[in-house]
Amino acid sequence: MTNTAWRVALGVVASSAFFWAIAGAVDLGLERTRKGYALPDGGEWYSVGLFGGFMIGYFCVASLTDTTAERHAALIPAAGAWFGAVSCLLLGQQTRHWVAAAVMALIGAALPFVVRLRHRSRRAGTRTDPAR
Repeated sequence: MTNTAWRVALGVVASSAFFWAIAGAVDLGLERTRKGYALPDGGEWYSVGLFGGFMIGYFCVASLTDTTAERHAALIPAAGAWFGAVSCLLLGQQTRHWVAAAVMALIGAALPFVVRLRHRSRRAGTRTDPAR
């Protein structure tokens, strides 16, 4: 495997861990502490997944900007969002699970589309007019 393939694989796994942790936080709920809100006891792995998945996934996607197109790099967090939506529904079937899964599915579906539209508008804005 090439270096790019490893970065893509690591990015998908890290992004999936991040969205899995969000699904777990939805399942556990938040409890009020004197400093604000936190996950209850038993949510340590979800905290590790949130922070570690976000940081590793972000750096993997950021390191791919020189080798792949933006719209292809946007598929990495989109795949993680779809994994998070599925895992959220596997953890429970209450209303909060369905709402969180719908939001994650919307993120997974909209992210590549938004990046493509942004790329198109940027490319159209830098195009020079040959008539002038």
